Amino acid sequence: MKIGIIGFGNLGRSLAEGLLKSGAAAGADICVCDSSPEVRAVISGTYGLTATDDVNTAIRNADVIFLVVKGHVFEEIAPVIDRELLKGKTVVSFMAGVSFERIYELIGQVQLVRAMPSLAIAVCDGVVAYTKAPEPVADLFHKLGFAFETAPENIEKVMAFSSCGLGFAAYLIDAFAAAGQTMGFTPETCAKIAAQTFKNAIDRGDFKATVKAVATKGGATEQGVLHMDAHDVYGIVAGAVQKAYDRMK
Repeated sequence: MKIGIIGFGNLGRSLAEGLLKSGAAAGADICVCDSSPEVRAVISGTYGLTATDDVNTAIRNADVIFLVVKGHVFEEIAPVIDRELLKGKTVVSFMAGVSFERIYELIGQVQLVRAMPSLAIAVCDGVVAYTKAPEPVADLFHKLGFAFETAPENIEKVMAFSSCGLGFAAYLIDAFAAAGQTMGFTPETCAKIAAQTFKNAIDRGDFKATVKAVATKGGATEQGVLHMDAHDVYGIVAGAVQKAYDRMK
C-alpha cells in the first residue's frame, strides 16, 4: 500500500514510525509532505522516506493520504490540492475539530475517513478510533494498536479521552512521583516507583476491585482514598476530559 502523509509533527512522525514498525508499509512506499527543509532532511535522512514540500507529489502515487496537520494549516493548503489526484483514493483525516462537511467543502467529495489516534501508535500500542473505512485501511489501523470503529460524532470524544488522556495520565503519574519527592526520595527513585506502581495497577485489570482489596477498613490506603474522595478526584478527572472535549467542539 502506498501512503502519503501530509504533515510531520508529533503525530505525523508517530504514524510513520508505526507504519514502519508494524510492517504495514515499507519506507519506499511512504511519501511525506512538510514545508520545513529541516524536517524534510529528517524524513529522508533519518527515516529513509520520500520527502517533499509539494502536497500533490505526496498525493499522486498514494493509495491512502493521511491529513496530519492543524485545521488552519489544511485551510491554507487545500486550495492547491489537485482534486483529480484524489479520485479513487482514501483520505484519512487525523485533524481534530474539522468535520466531514468542512473537508468536503475544501477538497470535494472524496472517500473520507476520520480517525483519532494516540501518539503510542509509534510503537504499535496506541488507541485508534475511526469512522467507517475500507477494509485495508481498517486493517492498517489495527496494526497500530487497539483500534475500533465509531460514529463520526464520537471522534472528538475519543481525542479528549484517549489522545488528550495520555497527557492527563502522565500528569497524574508525575503528581504521584512528586509526592514521593516531598518525602525525601530522589526524582529518579520516585519516577521508577511511580511508573512501576501504575503499571502494577494496570496489570491487575479490575481497578475498582484493586482499590477495594488494598484500601482495607481503617488502614492507611483507605485514609488516602478518603482524602481523594473528599476532594472529588473523580470529578476533577472527568472535568479535565470534558474541558478538552469542549475546546475541540
